[in-house]
Amino acid sequence: MTSQKITDAIEIITSFSQVRYPVDLEHICKELGLKVKKNRPLDKDGYLVCQNGKKVILVNGRIANRHRQNFIIAHELGHFLLHRDQLYSCDHVSEIARLNINNQFQEKEANAFASELLIPHDELLKQMPIAAVTFSDIFRIADFFDVSVTHAAMQAVMSSNAESEVLICYEGQKRKWFMSANSYTYPRMVPNYCPVNLVTSNFETDITGAWTSLYHGSVHQEIFNSYGNQHLVLLSGNRI
Repeated sequence: MTSQKITDAIEIITSFSQVRYPVDLEHICKELGLKVKKNRPLDKDGYLVCQNGKKVILVNGRIANRHRQNFIIAHELGHFLLHRDQLYSCDHVSEIARLNINNQFQEKEANAFASELLIPHDELLKQMPIAAVTFSDIFRIADFFDVSVTHAAMQAVMSSNAESEVLICYEGQKRKWFMSANSYTYPRMVPNYCPVNLVTSNFETDITGAWTSLYHGSVHQEIFNSYGNQHLVLLSGNRI
């Protein structure tokens, strides 16, 4: 559930920007008096700073993926609207690396803001299937909101009407993270090492016996190669 603080921050944007999808981040930044620079050498993905009295969002120049850039901009917008009292001011960007600017809670809050701005929950529900989510649904959602497949998959699974899905990210064969709308999905239930070969397995298949810690009987399994050796495994079936 979106916090009231994030809802209020989103309303600041909707007060001057007609809501369309995908969200026009360039227009939002301009209306808020923020300049975006995407070509800076940084030690992190992005920063929100004040240079010579001007508010600037800096994006790491090594990040070329457009969807990732947009999420970083939305994240820093979150810092601006939610944590403006702690806005770090500097004249020399290189000095930022010496400080731990935002705490863990603020980072989570900015991520939640970015997700809600790019894929508003109420709008996402209009795009959701009645049955279990598949990658076909996720591709359509990613296209509608112009976000990455990974971002769309995470939000779709957490908003599932079926609540039987588990989304697992494996790097190589080792688990990196997982999520599910089912509140009874515990880390011990999700295999640390993928029980199927992610390189040779079919994109979509029905499988029995591999996911017995999560499901009874046959499991619908879909595998998507999101980046490098990183795979998303989407499962659905009769949950334990």
